Amino acid sequence: MHRSVGAILAPFLLLFGLASSAQAEGSQLYGTLSLGASMPNATFSGVEAESGTNGDFGAAFGVQTSDFFRWDVVDVHYTNFAGVDLGFGTSNSSLSLGTTFNWGYFSPSSRFHPFVSLGLGPSRLGYQVAGTNMTEADWAFEWNVGGGIELQTQETFKTGIRYRYRATNRSTGGTEYSVDMHSISLEISFMGSR
Repeated sequence: MHRSVGAILAPFLLLFGLASSAQAEGSQLYGTLSLGASMPNATFSGVEAESGTNGDFGAAFGVQTSDFFRWDVVDVHYTNFAGVDLGFGTSNSSLSLGTTFNWGYFSPSSRFHPFVSLGLGPSRLGYQVAGTNMTEADWAFEWNVGGGIELQTQETFKTGIRYRYRATNRSTGGTEYSVDMHSISLEISFMGSR
């Protein structure tokens, strides 16, 4: 278990290290924390199961290379995705480890920063196996798209709101299913110096 987590995190840490060392003139490192709500759905054998509204928590570290592009090199999100019957078990949580590309207007001379985003990476779904107390995990590829707007409150501090749609296709124990989520979150970004 620990080896697989290390193997998944290693490329993101390497990318972040490369982004940090290759920081060009005018580029800026940043960190973002987010808190929000998501509405995950699971579809298996043509049956859709909804879990209602769940908590969504995230953190990202990245580099802003221009006034028009920002790269969340490491983007981590945890969703409390509990109580959905997947047929082979009951869901517990979802953990996404990815990278996100953001295009928008991020100039510090503007107070409002609208943007759109595209993210990719692995996602882990934890579930309790049907008829037992055992918990298992299923890894799959996740993609997400979204957008939002930020408010620059200080030179190194921004707050904002972001919408994301996330989707994965999975197969566990011969059962194919998909999980998709609509999430909205409040974000706080701490910008480094240029």
